[in-house]
Amino acid sequence: MKLLKTAALTLAMGSFCIGTEAAVTQVEGQAGGGIVPWGLLSGGKPTVSATWVDTGDYTLSSVALQGSIAKWVELSYAKITFDTGRHPKHDGLGTGPSLDQHKDWLIGKIDLDVLGVKVKVLDMNETMPAVAVGLQFKKTNVSDMFLNPRGADDTGVDFYVAATKVMPIGKRKLLLNGTLRATKANQIGILGFGSKWEDSYSAMFEGSAGIFLNDKTVVGVEYRMKPDNIEVNREDDWGDLFFAYFPTPNMAIVAAAAVFGDIAGAEHMNVGGNNFGLDQRGLYLQVQANF
Repeated sequence: MKLLKTAALTLAMGSFCIGTEAAVTQVEGQAGGGIVPWGLLSGGKPTVSATWVDTGDYTLSSVALQGSIAKWVELSYAKITFDTGRHPKHDGLGTGPSLDQHKDWLIGKIDLDVLGVKVKVLDMNETMPAVAVGLQFKKTNVSDMFLNPRGADDTGVDFYVAATKVMPIGKRKLLLNGTLRATKANQIGILGFGSKWEDSYSAMFEGSAGIFLNDKTVVGVEYRMKPDNIEVNREDDWGDLFFAYFPTPNMAIVAAAAVFGDIAGAEHMNVGGNNFGLDQRGLYLQVQANF
């Protein structure tokens, strides 16, 4: 039964149907929540989404396109742009060191390309969840001045299995999702894959829970475990609290309060008196449409 026709979180969304199809495009382009892929596939119609996240020190934007073939295979592509807001030359703050002295730190904009394939294994029914397996091929253009000293690669592949179930809770419905991901990605791949300290795959859990307040409104939370491969750049798990509104069957508007923790936090690089990149949190906004 269709509950909605689109929905969301921390970085993308899609069309929201319950049963054999899904709804919401996650930040890497596949049907799911903002940061977590679900066991549901996109609704078949091409879906495009644009997402913007501002954490204070950084901004992240994502443009994604997805669609399904014969209700069994979902194909997706996302272009993620991570903007540090910093440049190689001294930024004029005056009290910190010149960024020319820290060329191995993140500067400028970094692009991450993500190609995704998801295959349905099991349809949702009254007793069983929807189950799907997927992969995400990723390539980052982060500078070799960042990758080489850390022994990280610029390409990597994530593998995952996801299970999603929608159930009645009183007069409303509850969506629960659990995803198990095998990954080497540093900050979902923006900062490369693996390192000289840890270059093996890690098994990470991701989860989503959402309540349908009505046919046009969903509120929920998401959590995503992340590996911590680079000793000199601590990596924290991600989470968010989201609110999704669907004004029409073909459009979704999503807002979320997102917590990303340290992203290449520079404790020893005191730029302008600030510990740049530490304790990142901010507002997530997304607009999505299907055709």
